[in-house]
Amino acid sequence: MARSAVVTLQRLFTLGIAVSLGALLLPAGCGRSPLEFDETEPGPDGAAGTGAGGTGTGGFGGGFGGLPAGGGFGGTGGGIGGTSGFGGTSGFGGTAGSGGTSGFGGTSGFGGFGGSPGCGPCAGCCDAAGVCRKGDETNACGTTGVACFDCGQVGFGCVGGKCEGPPPKCGPANCSGCCDAKGACRNGAESDACGKSGGVCDDCLAKGQGCSAGVCQGAPPICGPGNCGGCCDANGKCVTGVTDSACGAGGKKCEACASPKKCSVPGNYCAYLPTCGALTCPSGCCDAQGQCKDGNSNTECGVNGTKCGDCTASGKNCAPQGFCYSGPHCGSDNCAGCCDGTGQCRPGGANQFCGQYGTLCDNCGAKGQTCTGNVCSSGGVCPAPYAGCAPGTVTPPPASYKACSAPQLGTIAAACKGEGGNPACGDAFQKLLSSDPGCYDCLIQFATEAAYARCLAPFLTPTCNNSLTCALQCSNTSCNQCPASQEEQCRDGLFAQGGVCRPYINGYYCAQAALSGPAAFCEFGGDVGQWIGKVGAYYCGGG
Repeated sequence: MARSAVVTLQRLFTLGIAVSLGALLLPAGCGRSPLEFDETEPGPDGAAGTGAGGTGTGGFGGGFGGLPAGGGFGGTGGGIGGTSGFGGTSGFGGTAGSGGTSGFGGTSGFGGFGGSPGCGPCAGCCDAAGVCRKGDETNACGTTGVACFDCGQVGFGCVGGKCEGPPPKCGPANCSGCCDAKGACRNGAESDACGKSGGVCDDCLAKGQGCSAGVCQGAPPICGPGNCGGCCDANGKCVTGVTDSACGAGGKKCEACASPKKCSVPGNYCAYLPTCGALTCPSGCCDAQGQCKDGNSNTECGVNGTKCGDCTASGKNCAPQGFCYSGPHCGSDNCAGCCDGTGQCRPGGANQFCGQYGTLCDNCGAKGQTCTGNVCSSGGVCPAPYAGCAPGTVTPPPASYKACSAPQLGTIAAACKGEGGNPACGDAFQKLLSSDPGCYDCLIQFATEAAYARCLAPFLTPTCNNSLTCALQCSNTSCNQCPASQEEQCRDGLFAQGGVCRPYINGYYCAQAALSGPAAFCEFGGDVGQWIGKVGAYYCGGG
């Protein structure tokens, strides 16, 4: 893809959204409901949050899902992105924020919230068959009667009706249905995955039978949402729904993806997916499934988008430079600092050996710079130095609730109308906090730095989520302190050849694929109010 196209992709996430929420944030214990905000989930030894926002007196602190910042929401230390706001030094997700491994859980379904079959009053979630589930299972997660969501397919477990933390091993303790060959929990009522009580799934279709009460028996039913986790082909047969010729989910009619579109998983929808290679995976390698890997593990070793190699097959290790050799292994899986050219793990704080997260050490002295915070720096802030992204860092899906009514969403959309800086927006959120904390808590997720990535999270693989989260984090850290006149120039160079954020460019391609499919509602069209309104309707509507 030409550089101009890459810049266009980048600008999709660096639009100038400035929502004036002024007095929106209240001191702890002053009326907020107990929903906790974590911008990202860190990997091993990773820091929670995405860093501090700006400290100016206007503009958007930290950016709207990776969008540019010019300061705090409504003033220094007084709003989102300021020194006491979201992403600030004392804010949610900042250096003293809510941190940890817990994050926003999510129950977002590819068919949308509020569109699930009616299952009556339900404290948990409604599955595709219209059955009210408890909402605490990995594959059926949710609360307040939203459509059940499979957290496992996007790399999370289910805690309290929210996608959170790593998925547990499928078994009786967390799956009332059955566990398939990939270790995923299925609801157990599907003809191709039949079972109960966390046992092994049985393929009734292969036996010419249907599934009833978790047991293969009787004739196969007519393929539909209640008995097929994949899609229904032209012959009425339930198939997996993950192939280009038969793509789909939820027991709907299969779609044949017209070239060059491919079947995207999770979601099982036809989309223009990025092809793993030198352009989309410049610092890693491509596995057998075409996924971009970091390329520095012994079983998946490589660089520049080449095919991953298994060094263990020849009794060798993966060198920090991304090739198999007979020296010691050093990488993100065994080194918190940086790896020198001989495979030795260094602390990463010295000028000659600077870096972290198992990356190749940088020699700051050779560039006339100093190692500060494990990254070479000349002291400038535009761009500011970026020390890298913690392995496994991801953005959790939104917590979804049937919390907001259509009139409430309409009021917020109208108050926040425009490109940003509308003072009525903050006033409207403040009133909502007082009148309906539940609706406020759901909507406020989309007025934080991670809003864009959070909206897309239910439609991304764990690998894509990590790439996008790191790309936005890198972009924000590098350019959020720039003067307005220099910010665009700063961002333009981040993902160019040799740019500091180039290793994470695959995240933008992944996002484009999701936006061209069921996540189209996450696209920002230039009006803040409309964006919050439509995203709020998807994740928070039905109250």
